[in-house]
Parts: sequence; C-alpha cells; structure tokens
Amino acid sequence: MQHITVGRKYNEGKVAKIECVRNDRLQNIDIKDKCFLLIILTVGKLEFKVENEQFCAAAPAFICFDETADPVLISKQKAQYTCIYFHPEFLNVNMSFEMLRKKEYGDIASTHDLFLLKPFTDKAYVVPIAETQLEKITQAARAMQEELQNQRDWYWSCRGRSYFMEIIIALERMYGLIGYGVTHQKSDNTPIIKNAKLRDAVLYIESRFDESVTLPDIAKAAGMSHTTLTALMKEELGLTAIEYLMKYRITVAEKQLEFTSVPIKDIANMTGFKTVQHFSRVFKAQTGETPAEFQKNAVQKRKDDLNGKQNSRA
Repeated sequence: MQHITVGRKYNEGKVAKIECVRNDRLQNIDIKDKCFLLIILTVGKLEFKVENEQFCAAAPAFICFDETADPVLISKQKAQYTCIYFHPEFLNVNMSFEMLRKKEYGDIASTHDLFLLKPFTDKAYVVPIAETQLEKITQAARAMQEELQNQRDWYWSCRGRSYFMEIIIALERMYGLIGYGVTHQKSDNTPIIKNAKLRDAVLYIESRFDESVTLPDIAKAAGMSHTTLTALMKEELGLTAIEYLMKYRITVAEKQLEFTSVPIKDIANMTGFKTVQHFSRVFKAQTGETPAEFQKNAVQKRKDDLNGKQNSRA
C-alpha cells in the first residue's frame, strides 16, 4: 500500500494505514484498490472527473473517493485542502474492502461503524461542510497530521486515530443531515432533519460538543427561543438540546474507547466533561457500563472477532 505512515523512534516499524497531506498535487491520483481518499476542501474549488461524470466541489466541502474510483483532476481554483488517504483498517482493525463490498460484517463492527464509511461506499463524492463545523474539522486534520508526522510519544498512532474519528464522524453527520445518498431516512434509524433552524441547532451542538455549551447558546445559534427549540427537539428527535448534547458526547466517547488507547481521563476532556467522575456517571447511565468496562469489553470483542476470522480461514 502506497499511502501509509511508519513508526520511527516510537513503535519503530509500526505501520498505520493512513497518510495526511496538505495541498497535495493531486496529479495522477492512484488510489484504486489501495485506499479511500478524503479531501477536506477549505478554500476555493476543485473540479474532478470520475467515471465519465464531471463535478465541481466548492469550499467548504468533503470530497470522498472509495478504492474503486479513478478520479481525474480537471482544475484547481485557488484551492486549499487536506488529503487523507486511508484504509478502512485504520478505522477498525477488522475491516476490509472485501467485507464492505460483500456486506459480510458479522460481529466484526457495529452498525454505526459501517455507516461512518457510507459517504465513500455510496459514492457521494461531494458533501458540503457546515460553516459551524469547518473550524473544528480543520483543527482535527491539522492535529492528526502533526501526530502522524512528529510521533512525539508511544501514543502517536492512537492520537492520530482519535482525531481521524472526529473527522469521519463529522463527515457522516453532514452526509446524514442533508440526506445525501439516502432518500429520507438513514438506515441506522437516525432521522433526517428537515427543519433548517433545528438543523442549525444540531450542527452547533456537534461542532462544539467538547466545549461548555448551554441551552441559551444553542437557541441563539439556531435563531429561536429556548421554548421553541426544546419543543422542536422533543418533537423531531425525542430529546432536549442538552440531552442530545450528552448523547452525542457519549457516542464520540464510545468510538474513542473502542478504537484507541487514549487514556479515559483524556477522552473525558476531549468530549466536553470537566471531570472523569461526571463523564463516568453519564456514560454508565447511557450505556449500562463504565468507560473502563466498555473499553475492556470492546478490546476483548475485537480479539474474539479476529480469532474467529483466523479460525475460519484455517
């Protein structure tokens, strides 16, 4: 595989199947049968041709290509962007292109993990980025690139995956909220939000979930009163704004616990909790397990899945 990051001083020789490049030349793009390509376009326009179809992406936007794509760059217009080349294995060690195509997932990954890659497998190509999300996405991309390049300690790969998860989750949410590729309802039963102001509220929550967010902040961002916001949230999502915030924080935390080795106290801080104790209480209330129990069970599940996969090949 061409696009990889190899450990140097720490975890020497370790291969992380991901590469992050800012303002890559994007000439003679060769990703077929090797990796997915995610482009985060922050400024300008990029014009591509894929499978005899020509399209233009205007910033801010995600551009998504799966491993079967053969994209040809037609033009750049004052474009600034970050390219992330990755194998699904970097997201989930048990994932492969073959499994995604055959949809033979078994117990290897949860339904949500699979939907994280739907913008690629659905050939969405261009997914607009909400302005409220852009800064957080670009910060995560810069942080991921720094971790992969500098490799400052033994956790460089874990931290890189952690920032990558932030980006992929944001992509999946943008894709779902605007209804791309799916008619009216996402297959994981998350409703498409049609009310524009409510969508603004949700995007505000998801772009600032790691900050001290209050109901007045969310209502102001959505341009509506506290009462109206609460009523709309309950009607369309079945949750209040703060309940949605907590649920989203825990969803992000689950992915970090499941697929990284980042310490629990760091995950608590990264997901907006001021103390590990508060994080643990909310996490257990929503999942039935403490963060430590969830992480331990997730690691054991991956080992069991991997052993089952190896035994089936024997």
